[in-house]
Amino acid sequence: MNRCTRTFIVYFFASLLFVLLGLEVFAGEALPQPAQAAVPRKVVSLAPSVTETLFALGFGDRLVGVTTYCDYPVEAQRLPKIGGFMNPSLEVIVAKKPDVVIGVNTATDPAKAREMERLGLRVTLISVTSLNDILTGIKSIARLMGSPQTGEQLVAKIDANIQAIKKRVAAAPRRRVLLAVGIRPLVVVGGRNFIDELITLAGGENIAGSATQPWLNLPEEYVVARAPQVIIEAGMGSERQQSGKRWGDLKSVPAVINGRVYSYPSDKILRPGPRVGDALTELAGLIHPECFTNPSNDRRNGESRCESPKP
Repeated sequence: MNRCTRTFIVYFFASLLFVLLGLEVFAGEALPQPAQAAVPRKVVSLAPSVTETLFALGFGDRLVGVTTYCDYPVEAQRLPKIGGFMNPSLEVIVAKKPDVVIGVNTATDPAKAREMERLGLRVTLISVTSLNDILTGIKSIARLMGSPQTGEQLVAKIDANIQAIKKRVAAAPRRRVLLAVGIRPLVVVGGRNFIDELITLAGGENIAGSATQPWLNLPEEYVVARAPQVIIEAGMGSERQQSGKRWGDLKSVPAVINGRVYSYPSDKILRPGPRVGDALTELAGLIHPECFTNPSNDRRNGESRCESPKP
């Protein structure tokens, strides 16, 4: 499992600590905006998704510090680094004298957030657990930056993308999907996270979607019993070389029999930010390629038709 995958999984397990410690998390309309609060001019981001959101909203020039994982867009790679998103350097952050520090509820270390507040820093945490959280979080950041209309416009664009994909695959049969983020052990997307939602929106049925945990180790016996029709490997990194043997051991699985094991090396699907609509489009293209490659088009609606779907 590569660095991006391991650290992203921490997003969901860290959220429990926020509940236990009583830290406030804001999403959508819940984000407070005191009348006397000045619009932030210097911002530190504690998560790649926050950094991407600020750039997408047009506020990348206000970032004075980002994590070592913040590598998109390319401009983010040139910004000063404040450490990892689970272990940022308080000394470096304080030295930047930010007007606000923005993190996410499922990744920012609660103890570090408390300490930053004790040091007099303004800390805002955005919820990213569900797809709705992601969209309302984008609007929250836009409001915080003094441009709510920019957030509304970006969310409207993302939502239009989501609705278009939903419509495109609406007539397609549901396909059983396994989305793996680790090979040995096999770690897959479970329930209660936005990636599970994306699988459903893309016309799939997550074979581990009924799990109460967002990520879980899945035994081979379960995979064989649930017989996924599509297997997607996301964020594997150095584990990619083990992929062939892993699935070769499961020769009875329909996805393996039909050659429907796909590599998805992009980090779009692992980051709860403004590229979530693009991730959905690419995910749907893997689950239902016939809906995107069929030459028969409805010229009146500008949509491809899902015809003669394969298993």
